[in-house]
Amino acid sequence: MDNQAEKRKILIVDDMELNRALLCEMFQTKYTIYEAENGAQALEILERESENIAVVLLDLIMPVLDGFGVLQEMERMSLTGRIPVIMITAENSEGVMQRGYEMGAADIVTKPFNPNIVIQRVHNIIEQYTQKLHLRQLVAEQTRALREQAEKMRENSAQMIDTLSSIIEFKNTESVSHIHNVRVITRLLLAEFAKGHSEYGLSDSLIEMISEAAAMHDIGKVAIPDNILNKPGRLTDEEFEIMKTHTSRGSEILMELSGVQDLAYYDYCYDICRHHHERWDGGGYPDGLAGNEISIWAQAVSLADVYDALTSKRVYKDAYTHETAVQMILDGECGVFNPQLIECFLTALPELNRSMKGGEMLTSTVTATGEVTIPEKKKKETHGDLSSRTLYLLEQERQKYQILSELSDELIFEYDLRTDKLVFSDRFQILTGKDPVFPQISRILSDASLVNAEDYSRLYRMLERVTPNRPTCKAELRINLDGQGFQWYQVYLYPIWDMEFEPVCVSYIGKLINVEETKQRNLMLKKEAESDPLTGLLNQRAMREQTILALKDRRVKNAALCFADVDNFKSVNDERGHLFGDMVLKEVAEILTSSVRHTDLVGRVGGDEFLILFHDIVDQQDIERRVAAICKKLNKRFKSYGITGSFGISRYPQDGEDFDILLQKADQALYHSKDLGKNQYKVYDVSCANRPFRSSLTRVDNYNEKIEEMARELKNRTSS
Repeated sequence: MDNQAEKRKILIVDDMELNRALLCEMFQTKYTIYEAENGAQALEILERESENIAVVLLDLIMPVLDGFGVLQEMERMSLTGRIPVIMITAENSEGVMQRGYEMGAADIVTKPFNPNIVIQRVHNIIEQYTQKLHLRQLVAEQTRALREQAEKMRENSAQMIDTLSSIIEFKNTESVSHIHNVRVITRLLLAEFAKGHSEYGLSDSLIEMISEAAAMHDIGKVAIPDNILNKPGRLTDEEFEIMKTHTSRGSEILMELSGVQDLAYYDYCYDICRHHHERWDGGGYPDGLAGNEISIWAQAVSLADVYDALTSKRVYKDAYTHETAVQMILDGECGVFNPQLIECFLTALPELNRSMKGGEMLTSTVTATGEVTIPEKKKKETHGDLSSRTLYLLEQERQKYQILSELSDELIFEYDLRTDKLVFSDRFQILTGKDPVFPQISRILSDASLVNAEDYSRLYRMLERVTPNRPTCKAELRINLDGQGFQWYQVYLYPIWDMEFEPVCVSYIGKLINVEETKQRNLMLKKEAESDPLTGLLNQRAMREQTILALKDRRVKNAALCFADVDNFKSVNDERGHLFGDMVLKEVAEILTSSVRHTDLVGRVGGDEFLILFHDIVDQQDIERRVAAICKKLNKRFKSYGITGSFGISRYPQDGEDFDILLQKADQALYHSKDLGKNQYKVYDVSCANRPFRSSLTRVDNYNEKIEEMARELKNRTSS
């Protein structure tokens, strides 16, 4: 067996030498290895060694000629059907995988992969293709022999069944022991059933004939594609529907083989092949038969088939124990069976156990060359030490990784989900003086001492949405990395997947970039852009934007917009100068800020105009009390200068829900308060509706102030 394996040759095609070296490590003990660093070199080797190469392990993305180009050329050279190609690639999109299969790939392995699984898949595919090359010729020869020797085959029917059953064995290497075991279990079941059901006429010779015919139950699997029949995982709904057709395809094959139709028990073969997946309650396939519509021999084979499938190891599952398998059958997990047949099954269990222990029941394992060893023996797998070439290449990669990490300002880390351990690069210890290894990191994160709790929850939600098709995760977190306080970091996370069956994330590779200075600089610039340079309050644009945003918050139920104007400011500013005027405006800003809560907004929106948004106003009396207090403070502070304040108020949502509407009504109320004599406030009502409204937030003196100014100018001109 080992000599046969050593004669076989594998062609590894990958432009990365390390990848080729790692694959060589996996296969070099059993196979001769050819290597090619691009598609063109691969084709040269194929032209020279096509008769000797058992399989091609092909990378997708390569210089000169990529993997698809190699497949295309192999098709032109008529090699695709003869030499299996297994594509090994990090690209896992449906389009790429579909194109690969359409162009003739026997299998596609996505990186990262489980080496043991890939080794077994390669071994299986090599054996399947080896047998597949002879399958058509073998079937044709056997069919011809059947026609020519019909009489001989009738006399030696068991041999005929074994020959046809071998077709299944060629197709599915797991079927070898399964066919034998189904025969044994069927014989035991029917023998027990015959004891209490003489009406079926189940003689010993008939039971023997039926048990031999049971070998034909899965003959239709020769029509099922290899990638579905031998898939090492759960079938999709579409694949399962294809798998189900093996019952009808098998009966069609039997109908086409005239030599088989001459056999005395052809009807049993046909019935078992077509109906061994029917169920007592009508829930089976392909014909949906129920109850006694299903022949007793098809029922017996069905139960035998299920029991052996449960207790046997498959590429997609481990074997269940005898007790578990029986309980699953009784619980109806595999469909509903004839209650009388179930009773016979339970009665026959002791005999079934004796058959298993005595070696009559077989367990099988497929060796590296596809040979079946019976009974199963566990062999210790020895891969030997890594070659010096592989160790050298791995050391080079490690040094490259370390150098890149040191050259960068970034902190590289790896998180292993299985061990819950976080490991930083050496730079972490240089920057913080701490151990770069964090065992049980989840426990550390739970107390929010390392990562801000709110940010950690946000990151966790983002990671839940990560898939092989959407693998990248980027976030900004506040992290207390050195124990001196939280700082802002950009975090990039890249998942590592275990693709053995269903994709499972096993670890993350990531990096941290300190963006605290950038964050603070941006916050400062943002504050400068939003602030009034004189008073430090929100400027006109920022006040508008933040007020609109606040009003959209569903938590805000009642609010008030207050438009404030400093009375007589222009006159005082002209008389005392701009420095005095600036001092007044700054003190007004301080009074307004000290009179509101931290949840309220205050902004300077014009020369001597201010805007206040009061959150969570209880009622109209509440807002009137607040604004009256501000009026009183302004009057007290600036009374000697003749400076007071006038205020117009609109209420949310009573007076409107839109900012511009509330602003218009607050402005109209402000005009009304000016007309009433200044130094007071006015809450918008119908009396304000006809007041003028300024379309922009700019300082415009009211009508009375303009009249006074014009009178002074006229007086000055007259006196001069």
